[in-house]
Amino acid sequence: MKRSSLDKMRENVRLQQIYNVFLRYGWDLLFDRWELVGEFRHSMQQWVWQLPKDIEPASTPVKVRLMIEELGPTYVKMGQIVSSQASVIPADWEVELERLQSDVPPFPSSEVRQVIIEELGAPPEDLYASFEPIPFAAASTAQVHHATLESGEQVVVKVQRPHIQNQMKADLGIMQNAARVVSKRSEYVRAIDLVGMLEQFSSSVLAELDYGGEAYNAFRLRENMSTIDGVSIPVIYPNLSTSKLLTMEFVNGVKITNLEAIDRAGLDRAVLANRSLQATIKQMMIDGFFHADPHPGNILVDLTTGAIYFIDTGMVGELDLNQRLNIIQLIYALQQADVSAMAQIMRALSTPFIDTVDDKAYYRDFERKIGRLMYSGTAPMGQSVSVAFDLLREHGLRLDPALTMAIKAMMQAEAISSLLYPQGGMVNEGVGMIKEMAIEQVTADRIVEVAGKQLSMSAREVFKRLPSLQEATTKWLDQYQKGRFEVYVDTSDLAKEVDKISGFGRQIVIAIMLVGMIIGSAIAASVLPSSGLTGPFWDFIYRLAYFGYIFAMAIAILIVLRLVWRWFRGDKPYED
Repeated sequence: MKRSSLDKMRENVRLQQIYNVFLRYGWDLLFDRWELVGEFRHSMQQWVWQLPKDIEPASTPVKVRLMIEELGPTYVKMGQIVSSQASVIPADWEVELERLQSDVPPFPSSEVRQVIIEELGAPPEDLYASFEPIPFAAASTAQVHHATLESGEQVVVKVQRPHIQNQMKADLGIMQNAARVVSKRSEYVRAIDLVGMLEQFSSSVLAELDYGGEAYNAFRLRENMSTIDGVSIPVIYPNLSTSKLLTMEFVNGVKITNLEAIDRAGLDRAVLANRSLQATIKQMMIDGFFHADPHPGNILVDLTTGAIYFIDTGMVGELDLNQRLNIIQLIYALQQADVSAMAQIMRALSTPFIDTVDDKAYYRDFERKIGRLMYSGTAPMGQSVSVAFDLLREHGLRLDPALTMAIKAMMQAEAISSLLYPQGGMVNEGVGMIKEMAIEQVTADRIVEVAGKQLSMSAREVFKRLPSLQEATTKWLDQYQKGRFEVYVDTSDLAKEVDKISGFGRQIVIAIMLVGMIIGSAIAASVLPSSGLTGPFWDFIYRLAYFGYIFAMAIAILIVLRLVWRWFRGDKPYED
């Protein structure tokens, strides 16, 4: 992520704000660790502020959640990512961090109006038949308002928070600077490429702020989901959407985890679980283009129709055919409780971040830890995969970012499906669904369609290259008539190596000349005074030798300092 001088100035101001927030909440949490001090402090607060005595002090998870909200959208986003990993965090922390998915303070309606005017060129009352100035939901980067189009359709308008891009860029810049500092001091942090991971996270987060990408993702996912009954994506209205504002179909639904509302509406949980699984499998294993953030706040159920809607399509992932096949094999291994196959698949999907990986130790630990979970037959998929991730990290291995995103999205889908219908789930029903969908894709019409597309693409490529083909054929005929053929050899890479050798040669020549100057000047400066030679000429020769010695020594010292500096920075030797 490139940063200008203005960005660095914003980072310094933002760093002071972050420091103040951490300091304030840090002292509060520190006082609460000492029971006596904490009780005295709470009693003084009740006395000063005249608070009712039956008010319970906020718990640590509540305070951390409030701190994250005060820190801003970048930290809220990270909190949302943590909250989605329900299998690895305590229940009270999970409850509080889940509130970050929707319970975020809104920004004023006057600012909403200004954003709409700047983006669409007119106030909301001129663009919509009705527009609710008070938002019905607020997220870390935007908030949504009810509206009605002139044609009568109910819509929601997603408006980006003002100046959010500058603040998030400052936060991400601070995180990256901190990662660089830590990487210089920790070999482990360098090995796991924390700087690279934060770069990727930064690119992903900033890309989400361009709602043009979210609109395209929604269009593509809606097309892909059209073959699954009861699953859809809200319609986007392009003429009322920009990079900072989206107008989309209103979904009158509840979170898919709101079991009380679903039961009260008389909907069949097993059907909903089946639909959500089909949608995940179709996106991930068949299409290779999937919703990468399917937490419960982004999956709604229409209580009147039972339809499932995936919303907030800002974060998506893509998998190639080989990656999809590996994930299918992983699900099959989980279904069969085949620990050895699971270990092999996870090893094949991963790449090392250390010099040498002890594969024997990896397979032994995998068999021992995962086998213990599989043996009981009660371990959920999320727990097994979380332990597998820990094992990969312990043995110096990591998954490709796209695969990590896909497996985490799959774990979220499994958790939702199991909550709705415990007897189902990705492990129990996933393999059968994959087979069924794969067979549906391999039809005569589908083969003809794919073959037609490939043939069309190949034809366009051939026609694009025809002029160069004609030119090449003419040249070959000319050479044939002359009785000789010319062969061109690309020596660009060889030239680079020759340049390196030439550079080394220049350095050797300079070094020899400096050594000669130092030795010759030293000898001349020491011998001339004792030789008895006098006169203006010999005085000039003596001064020349003396200054030549000083000059050569100064140049040599500068070169040595430069080489030592580049060595400390870790620069490559041939770049000297």
